[in-house]
Amino acid sequence: MPVSLLAAPQDWPPENEAFPIREIDIRVRDEDPLGLERYEAAVSANWEREKAANPHLFNGRLVTLNQVHLCDGAVRATGQIVPYAYHLWWRRQAEKPPTFHSFGMPVIQSADDAIIAIRMSRTTANAGKVYCASGSLEEDDIVDGRIDLDANMEREVAEETGLKLADMEAAPGYFCAWWGQIVMFYRFFRSPLGADALLASVHDHMRRDTEKEIDAVLAITGDNRDDFDYAHSMPPALDLVFGRRG
Repeated sequence: MPVSLLAAPQDWPPENEAFPIREIDIRVRDEDPLGLERYEAAVSANWEREKAANPHLFNGRLVTLNQVHLCDGAVRATGQIVPYAYHLWWRRQAEKPPTFHSFGMPVIQSADDAIIAIRMSRTTANAGKVYCASGSLEEDDIVDGRIDLDANMEREVAEETGLKLADMEAAPGYFCAWWGQIVMFYRFFRSPLGADALLASVHDHMRRDTEKEIDAVLAITGDNRDDFDYAHSMPPALDLVFGRRG
């Protein structure tokens, strides 16, 4: 029996706790079943404020989920395309419309067991936050009506770090975690390179990158895991690698 996250969160694993899943099936449709168009005026007004505060923002097209179900270890969801401006407005609402922000996060581990993470620059909407290179589900990730999560991960890592997931060993399975109305998917990748070599490679990419989305690359270990200002996506991944706190 499918269990809806919004309708029955108590029937999902606990918040902020990653759990293994056997399948991810996200279908994107042209319909607007929740009537999100009624928020257009508020979204536009907020976008003007966001853009005035940070002129570097770009109003691209991403996928927001309008249904998320857990059924026999599989996450099945439907979504629709919205402007990035909708997400920025949505995340500021104390009482949010019943949609879910979602993304895939590839967790890159070095040969010497560090997690390679980035810190977002001041030109981004997540300035100062530390997490593994990743990004929203976008229109370009849709293949035959479904989200290609691996393609999303490959693109985001390449854009932000210059690293290639194809050069690493991918773990066979995925994990999922949720936090409020955010659904996060994780896959682990093991690099044959040590942390120092990976950091050097990303630093080289940062020097050449004109977008300047990140301002630091970090090697996270069990010893320094508490030293950074993480985005909400990181604690479940850190717990999987280094063990849960408390």
